[in-house]
Amino acid sequence: MNQDTVGTGARDGRSARWDRHRTRRRRELVRVAREAVHALGPGASMEEIAAHAGTSKSVFYRYFGDRAGLRRAVAERVTEHVEQRLREAADTSPDGASALHRMVAECLAVAASSPAVYAFAITESEQDAGGAPVLGPFFERVSRVLADGLARALPDADASPSSPLSLWPRGAVGLVRAAVEAWLGAPADARPDLDETADAVTRWLLHGLMTSAPTSPTAEEH
Repeated sequence: MNQDTVGTGARDGRSARWDRHRTRRRRELVRVAREAVHALGPGASMEEIAAHAGTSKSVFYRYFGDRAGLRRAVAERVTEHVEQRLREAADTSPDGASALHRMVAECLAVAASSPAVYAFAITESEQDAGGAPVLGPFFERVSRVLADGLARALPDADASPSSPLSLWPRGAVGLVRAAVEAWLGAPADARPDLDETADAVTRWLLHGLMTSAPTSPTAEEH
């Protein structure tokens, strides 16, 4: 082995160690940023987040570029966590209806665990142009999870692109997301129970709105 090869190997080793250090540091900064937003609210500035994390805002700027970059990084971590929980619900439930109910309940539970982080990572991310590369693919992957479940639950159904049934997975994602955000936006003391909400949303998705409507009295009851 010549000296040039030794020198190149040493530089490559240092570069790999530095890359691992940056990856670990970035992950840690995302974690403490989530904690700061949870404590301070979704409108927290970079300076406030850095102060809560016990570091300088220049560190956050160095790793994320700006507040939007930090928000995208938090959104990536949050959606990764949500997707993992949804896949676990889909894979470990005994049937399609149970899987759908668990997935709806997981979405509600994640949002309720920190409304501030949800708003920062999901709601605000979609309001800036940089949010689309994170949220768009995430919602598309969740749609595919639902499409796979639909195919298992209704193996003989026509879910080809030309069938209206093919629209159900994306429509389900939209309904669940809208329901979660409306539920989260309600005052805590007036918010419907999480389990009851999960039950209701699941019924809407599987059977339609009429299953939640009161039964009309019959003629004999008058």
